[in-house]
Amino acid sequence: MKNTTKIKQIIKSSSVKKDSASLADLATSELRNKILDLSLTPSEHLEERMLLERFPFGRTPIREALNRLMAEGLVETKNGRGAYVASMSIWHTLQLLEAYVISERVVASLIKFDDVNLVSDLEAIQTEYESVSKNADILGITEKNNRFHRRLAQATGNRFIIAQHADLHNLARRLSFFVYSSENVSAKEFNLQVSRITRQHYEIIGFIQSQNRSELVSLITEHAVLFRLRLSAVIGGAADKEIDFSEKSIN
Repeated sequence: MKNTTKIKQIIKSSSVKKDSASLADLATSELRNKILDLSLTPSEHLEERMLLERFPFGRTPIREALNRLMAEGLVETKNGRGAYVASMSIWHTLQLLEAYVISERVVASLIKFDDVNLVSDLEAIQTEYESVSKNADILGITEKNNRFHRRLAQATGNRFIIAQHADLHNLARRLSFFVYSSENVSAKEFNLQVSRITRQHYEIIGFIQSQNRSELVSLITEHAVLFRLRLSAVIGGAADKEIDFSEKSIN
């Protein structure tokens, strides 16, 4: 009920035109965030009636949002039984992480150092990352980190790599949220993790400024591998087992 009231307020106060396209954008953003923060859990049935009650954007915007999220890999269909939040087995997760590391390495190898706004854009995003980190805003942290790496991918100038990278990071954001919310760490340990990521982000920016390709590739690859190791330590279990996302959601 609280979420429904909030959405109605967003729609009412929004400066965008109240057409289907604009509402579809809002619906996509809201549903994506609820999937990423595990409020909508993997394999959960996305019944239209339930969605309209929780996300009162209207039937057409909701359907468009589901189609968009299906293209992003966050929603799937099951034998004509409707839409579901995409499931995630340990085996699929490990495959995703392998592709994630390779994608990051490819991006680092192809970043164009003559992208005149790259450094300033990364610095601005990193400032936002540090701001949300102070409040332990996990969804905000994963969103800013995603933006940082998405900007690196954009600097390759290759639209196919950019698109593939975006798809992988959309899926990885859900896993990233799961890692942060699953690790039973103290505030001190959490701050140390954030500090390490912050330090590496600034080192990435420094290697771009100095145009040090070999160090840039090495660091970004290390950055991705550390995430893979953290997640692997959290999920454990047999390869064909579904990851247990229960009790990890924030409602």
